[in-house]
Amino acid sequence: MKNLFKLYYKAKISFWNTFSTEWKSIKSDKAVISTFLSVTIIILVVYTYIYSNQVVKEVPVAIVNQDATKMSRDYIAMLDATEGTKAISTYTDLQEAKRAYYSKNVQGIVIIPKDFEKNIRSGKQVVITTFSDASNMVFYKRILGDVTTINGYFSAGIFIKKEMAKGVSVAKAQENYTPIQAISTSLFNTTAGYATYIIPVLTALIVQLVLLMGIGILSGSRRETVTTHTNFPRLLHKGGTIPVLLAKACLYTAIFMVIIPIQVGIVYALFGIPVRSSLLLMYIFIIPYVFSVVFLGITISALFKRREDSIVFLVLLSIPSLMLSGLSFPIESFSEFYQLISKIIPSTPGINGFVRLTQMEASFLEIINEWNHLWILTAIYFVFAAISLKIRALKEFNHLNLIAKKEIV
Repeated sequence: MKNLFKLYYKAKISFWNTFSTEWKSIKSDKAVISTFLSVTIIILVVYTYIYSNQVVKEVPVAIVNQDATKMSRDYIAMLDATEGTKAISTYTDLQEAKRAYYSKNVQGIVIIPKDFEKNIRSGKQVVITTFSDASNMVFYKRILGDVTTINGYFSAGIFIKKEMAKGVSVAKAQENYTPIQAISTSLFNTTAGYATYIIPVLTALIVQLVLLMGIGILSGSRRETVTTHTNFPRLLHKGGTIPVLLAKACLYTAIFMVIIPIQVGIVYALFGIPVRSSLLLMYIFIIPYVFSVVFLGITISALFKRREDSIVFLVLLSIPSLMLSGLSFPIESFSEFYQLISKIIPSTPGINGFVRLTQMEASFLEIINEWNHLWILTAIYFVFAAISLKIRALKEFNHLNLIAKKEIV
């Protein structure tokens, strides 16, 4: 019992010494401080401001009106009245519209064919041709969506007028045109805004990037000055890595418990990003997320001989992390190999759980799989981090002893 208490006492002292040492290292390193402040707060504000308009509006579109009738002008007026498309109908032929498109004065071209009104009145089918650059998916979907919508409304108006000319009531004519009524409801992201979609994802991803970069810089500094074993002397003793690792993880968790309310409570509120979860649930969820990232950072920091190496490495790592997070393409559509790779990166379950909490109003039970996934990664990376720290401390100790012996000789 006495030995157990002694072990606990040493672990407790080591925990608080590590907590204090790591905190002093963070405060005294301008690069780490700027990383935490600039990326977690300033960069998030900048990105949120950039996407604050949420949706693209008034995309300029060239209208080539080859018919020049009242009905074609009505069609143009309807297209111009949409929120997303701004019709520019000053082009007399397709070649002139092409020149405007290649000069980026317009983002698409809509051609109203000759005999547009005549063919409609005679009951013939009319083809509206639309050109839009599919390499820019935002503009492409906006133009195509608005043109498709106006085509539907315009066709409905023509059909209903013909039915009313036969003596059919407006209500009956509408029913005849659309025997199946579709009701579309946007869930969670009700405005279909881009900021509401991307900012929660970036918030969770920023946690990983900032932690890995900060830990990498500090680790590189200690590697350069050979101070890992002196800053954390318990690493040289049996079981000494456990309190050291737990202290580091608890410190960074405490830091993000201050940062997260600023992000979701102030930045989100300023730009109208909804938050559909309590702060307590977010805290409970980020604990294994931060722990797993901290242990991953300590593990990979063994690769860094200088502090600058961590920045280069993490810049390269940030793009794969972003791609594998499911932000740009659904994870379910990845090949099995990349699905496996994505599962070993903490940001994958971290982003999924955070987005479901803050945007989909998920209960804790509904994100329990992501939470358990993060704890599994925490356990795995804890083992790797313990081995990595132990080896580094022993190497430094043996290296300094060897130098001391040579100096004595």
